[in-house]
Amino acid sequence: MAISTHANQVPEQVQALQKEFDEFIYMASHDLKEPARKIVTFGDRLTSSLGEKLSENEKEYFTRMMDAARRQQSMIDDLLKLSRIKTTDFKKEKINLKELVADLVVSPQTDFKFDVPEIVYADKRQLAYALQELIRNAEKFSGEKPVLKLKSKSIFSTVIGQKGLNSSRSYAYIILTDNGVGIPPENLEDVFRPFFRIHGRGEFSGSGMGLAIVKAIIDKIGGAIWAEQSSKGASFHVLLPST
Repeated sequence: MAISTHANQVPEQVQALQKEFDEFIYMASHDLKEPARKIVTFGDRLTSSLGEKLSENEKEYFTRMMDAARRQQSMIDDLLKLSRIKTTDFKKEKINLKELVADLVVSPQTDFKFDVPEIVYADKRQLAYALQELIRNAEKFSGEKPVLKLKSKSIFSTVIGQKGLNSSRSYAYIILTDNGVGIPPENLEDVFRPFFRIHGRGEFSGSGMGLAIVKAIIDKIGGAIWAEQSSKGASFHVLLPST
């Protein structure tokens, strides 16, 4: 009996430690914002006050310093978003997925077509953020004329179980495909890691946190997300609770 009691207590202890760690990450990220902000602020003031006294090399040093500080600010902001997701309670509400997708912002240059299930259950604001981020990510890596398709598909219960979900529940299965640069097979799981980048900053902007935030949201909703190889571009697969 004592063994059973201890076994039941372990998950609670792990959850408490995880909560404590998430709160630490949030506080640390919040405190790190101030030094980065001051670097940018005083760098701007020095550049302005010194003006023509700076040599071309010195101006470049200031520019590179402030660009690095701004990148740090962006990374810290994204880390804060990730920590908030883990420490925020999500609502479970009935959502008209077709209406939600229709309200997402898409670039005028993007050819976007969608056919999705009508009803899912999730936190509406968080799901909208996750799907919007997926679309932004697809547009960024798809050149001047992105072609995006978000479609629904049936799925076997065995696959649902393989993704760590309850195979007896019902899920909406949607797939977002694009005509972009694609994902190397060896990086299909890596793309969801915080700060992971396949391409250098000179090729594509961003902190490498977008898909990590998307995954954190989908996981907390009670769904799953993964990437697969596609004949052209990238293919992101999402399971969302539909009951």
